[in-house]
Amino acid sequence: MQIVEKVKLALGHSMLKKYTSTLDRVRTDPDIHRSPVVGILYDATERDDFELVREFFKDLRQNGIKAVSLGYIDYKETLSFHPLARPEADYFFKSQLNWMNRPQSTVIDHFIDEPFDMLIHLSLKDFFPLDYIAAASRAGLKIGRADAAVNYCYDMTFALDKDSGLRHFAYTIIHYLSNINHERSAGNSGKRSSHYYTV
Repeated sequence: MQIVEKVKLALGHSMLKKYTSTLDRVRTDPDIHRSPVVGILYDATERDDFELVREFFKDLRQNGIKAVSLGYIDYKETLSFHPLARPEADYFFKSQLNWMNRPQSTVIDHFIDEPFDMLIHLSLKDFFPLDYIAAASRAGLKIGRADAAVNYCYDMTFALDKDSGLRHFAYTIIHYLSNINHERSAGNSGKRSSHYYTV
């Protein structure tokens, strides 16, 4: 990574962390049994990842969970396989990133402002445009990787093995949410910190 890009990334993360420290959102418990609305954030550039999230989305809907997805495409337009997606899918493109790599569009603003019951950031690596959306989101429960650059913004994080794939990550989240004990510990009443579940 070039020095200029490193400086831009460091500045972007610094500004993002400052912004999220004052973000006003209503946090929710990880209760997947009450028909929640779930936002799915992912990189849709590669067909394998696209197909996996498409399958994951379908499984959620079949289990009574309303889901909406936002995928990043590292091109200026959709690829041949993207029209296969469900109507609830939205995308943004490389051309919609500003000089700081911050994503900008009406679709992105709507996704960020939507008070999802849960936001699942399905990514195995750091990528600032997607990280920005995850951190800025007003979702009630944010879920992502424990080793992510923006792990401070998540309410539930998952520590993954280096060999873990996207499918394992996605279905581990759902398996855990389906079996979680919702009771808080005696000392965890009142306002919660940003990290109150690490798996």
